[in-house]
Amino acid sequence: MLHQRIAVTVLLIPIAAACTTVATLPPQAIEAKTPSMVWVTKGDNSTVLVQSPELRTDTLAGFVEGDYVEMPLSDVHSMRARISAPGKTRLLVGGVIAAVAATAIIATKAGGSGAGIPPCEGGIDPNGNEC
Repeated sequence: MLHQRIAVTVLLIPIAAACTTVATLPPQAIEAKTPSMVWVTKGDNSTVLVQSPELRTDTLAGFVEGDYVEMPLSDVHSMRARISAPGKTRLLVGGVIAAVAATAIIATKAGGSGAGIPPCEGGIDPNGNEC
């Protein structure tokens, strides 16, 4: 049973870590959330992917297609980034735990050996047949 719990835990860790969402962030969130990349929509409605973004006073700096760029925040219309979603993670883990518990309860209630097979006492089953 311990091996099954370990296996389930090992499988849940990457799934739980994958619970993320894409959210619009204010520039100040770059420092707090430290995303590895952000999608920046500029004032002209073009969108660029900025990797390793850093906020330097009134400038967003990072790499766009491998080139280091700096853009004034006044040119940035919005920024979106993939961030963790703890609510989704808790919901997923809770659902998996409920499913495992339900499976264990069903398996336990189903009985042990011969589940679903009528007992044979004295060579005759409840239907009057020899067994």
